[in-house]
Amino acid sequence: MLSVIIPAYNAETTISAQLDALAQQTYSGPWEIVVGDNGSTDGTLEVVRRYQQTLSHLKVVDASAMRGAAHARNTACAQAQGDAFLFCDADDAVAPGWVAAMAVALEKHDLVCGRREMAQLNDRNEFAEALTSIEGTGLLYHPFRPFGSASNLAVKRVHHEAVGGFDGQFLALQDIDYCWRIQALGVTLHEVKDAVVNFRFRGDVRASFRRNKKFGYYSARLYRKHWANGFPKGMLFKCFLALPLVPVKLVVRVRDRPTLFLWFLNLGWALGYWHAWIDMAKEAVVARLSSGKADSELSVS
Repeated sequence: MLSVIIPAYNAETTISAQLDALAQQTYSGPWEIVVGDNGSTDGTLEVVRRYQQTLSHLKVVDASAMRGAAHARNTACAQAQGDAFLFCDADDAVAPGWVAAMAVALEKHDLVCGRREMAQLNDRNEFAEALTSIEGTGLLYHPFRPFGSASNLAVKRVHHEAVGGFDGQFLALQDIDYCWRIQALGVTLHEVKDAVVNFRFRGDVRASFRRNKKFGYYSARLYRKHWANGFPKGMLFKCFLALPLVPVKLVVRVRDRPTLFLWFLNLGWALGYWHAWIDMAKEAVVARLSSGKADSELSVS
């Protein structure tokens, strides 16, 4: 059995498109849809319950105990019945044949990702052109290990449980961390070109700047988490230069509106990256001082 896992938070205006797309899937095997509601305060739950009247294999679980898509996915997986999990998001829409394509791929592989198309759910403009160049489509390459987006990802349940699911401490990039940890078990990530998700950009220029800043922040924490596992140290040095090189890139690379948008989004990433290292340095100092205080108290007693 397959379980389609959808984390949802205040997705009242978008989740209908995803549920409509899943309702049109023609996969003949047993499967279910599990929505992990992360404490929505809008009408998300009402929308899902309306769809339950016609989709008997749709259920919703309360995943509000902890903020973030990682917790919502983990909670939904814990209450799912499937031997494999297919991940997609509440603000996208899977293409026809998505479930069947993932099912076929999972017969041969244990960890797979599909492709993301940007055209159907987004306006065609210069900003969209810049975002498309950042988001990527299917299997994404990294100097450490490849990864796929949790908006179009599937894995055997045994591997999900082996790594303890998604890391709830990551409010972004938890899918990269998830893919890396599963691959550390000896599992290979494969791309399924026929498994397509229509991806929706998350907000306007300001929202995308904030999103990229969050990506930068959690990139630093991600790299710190994995550097003892062989993460390339040269990558750290290169990323540290991202912020100092921002003025240079403005002069050298910005030639039109799309490249200006791209520069602006990269600025957000660089600011977030440096912010995270400052926070981690502070945390290290506090931990060291706390440890010294604890040792001192032990010696006194």
